[in-house]
Amino acid sequence: MKSWIRANQAGYTPNREKKAIVLSETDISGAAWGLKKDGKTILSGELSSPGRGDDFHVAQEFYYTIDFSAATEQGIYSLELENAEAQKIIVNENPYELFAAQAIGHLRRMRSGCATDVSGASHPGDAAAIVYEVSGDWRQGAWKEAVPRRTVDMHGGHYDAGDCIKFTLTEANMVWHLLRAYEENPALFAKEQILGEAKYGLDYLAKTFPDENTFVVQVGDGKDHIVSRPLPETEVLDGKRPALCALSRVHMGVTAAALALGAHVFAETDREAAALYASKAKAIYARARQNDTQTSAFERDHVNDFYYDETDVDNMALAAAELYRLTKEQKYLDDGKAYAPPPVSSVSWSLLNGQANHRLAEAGDVDAKKRLLDEAALYNCENVWSLPGGEYTWGSLPVWIGMANNLVFARRLSGERTQPAPFLRVLDYTFGRNNWGLAMLASEALPNPVKNIYSWISFRLGKYVTGALSEGPGKKAMHDGLSGHFETPRGGPLDKFNTSEAVFFDNGEDFMIQESTIWGQGNLILMLALAGAPKAQ
Repeated sequence: MKSWIRANQAGYTPNREKKAIVLSETDISGAAWGLKKDGKTILSGELSSPGRGDDFHVAQEFYYTIDFSAATEQGIYSLELENAEAQKIIVNENPYELFAAQAIGHLRRMRSGCATDVSGASHPGDAAAIVYEVSGDWRQGAWKEAVPRRTVDMHGGHYDAGDCIKFTLTEANMVWHLLRAYEENPALFAKEQILGEAKYGLDYLAKTFPDENTFVVQVGDGKDHIVSRPLPETEVLDGKRPALCALSRVHMGVTAAALALGAHVFAETDREAAALYASKAKAIYARARQNDTQTSAFERDHVNDFYYDETDVDNMALAAAELYRLTKEQKYLDDGKAYAPPPVSSVSWSLLNGQANHRLAEAGDVDAKKRLLDEAALYNCENVWSLPGGEYTWGSLPVWIGMANNLVFARRLSGERTQPAPFLRVLDYTFGRNNWGLAMLASEALPNPVKNIYSWISFRLGKYVTGALSEGPGKKAMHDGLSGHFETPRGGPLDKFNTSEAVFFDNGEDFMIQESTIWGQGNLILMLALAGAPKAQ
């Protein structure tokens, strides 16, 4: 094959834009393509003038676009082009329900403290995690055991990624996104599944503030990376794991936001839980605003810093917005307006500016509306894949998904209810319309998905990590700098699609590209909710 068709393997809703990309090593302008259903040609055309590969976003010399948006009848089609493998095309009113369930199911398997379908109850010793405090300046990322020795109950929660560490920052980020996904499109999900997973996280977050001067930002540490990969329920570190504690506004802000939203969502179905979440959200937020708190906290490991977020205004603004939404108390809205998180050019576990400004704008903050619209304008999507920002990094795909979600919210503030094209194209990219033709969600229900996720589930249990989102392609220079920590396969079929800027390897040892994170899962689940949500139509 010298040409390759790239399309969304999960499927398309009937009335949305439907475009495939053809990559080619030679100029095939004028080549005929056809879309068939039940053996009959439904649409046909010829490839027009090509775009030229730039060795940045596209490795091949030529690329073309096939527009088959006119195919609106539900069913299974075949998109065919000479000298290219035909692509199965699905048109369905709800193509993402299964994959949303699988993505939430993966979070279920990442639970700590209870039995799942892949492991027994894990880390019971976290019920007496040993308190550690910041050693010296928090910016150094060093910790020491508290004196006198004491413990806190941090049983529960979710493991963050390929290891068994639990991070409050990503737990709260994930829970907030799950709750937002439920708000946007409750019909997409089995209610007990998505709310059950959110509640498991909320119950853990409620434990992070056991007393007025203790806030837990992390359970477990870099030692988790050097143990001999046992099953979590037989972990040699169990009962010895630290709870890193600091009055960090970064962590307290996003935790208060998740708990406040949880109180709102559970108000009618579980009033006792909602009352607990509301009380904790208010208390954590109030404590974070006192003068003796610090901006952030993190652990410095020999490979990299663990979730070093040094800006707190976005997290605190989001907390203020959610507390205003919960209580309607003007002081919270006034606080959110005062935090005024500025427009930024990206979204990540450390950048919640767009999400905070959207929630403040919903509450009537006109300056926040302008900031979100200004931020959306910074998401330059002028590239063949319409990737927001167009840059590659560590964890590129969850970043693009988060930006794409914000583009939907920004469009709503402009009075539009249709889904913006870049949102749809990032959705398509996630499910296979990308250089490598791989769906970036591990699911055997997809024709050509990633197969080798970096996860304790795979390398400790040897199981396929169904529902896990890949981190997507990585910046080549960054990947080269980390390659001493894993063996990179060479000469495989994916190599011809790598560029001088971006690389992807379906390699289960590659923690830069294939480590699934819970914050990435949360962003994906919100994207799937928005892809079919009534508000976005």
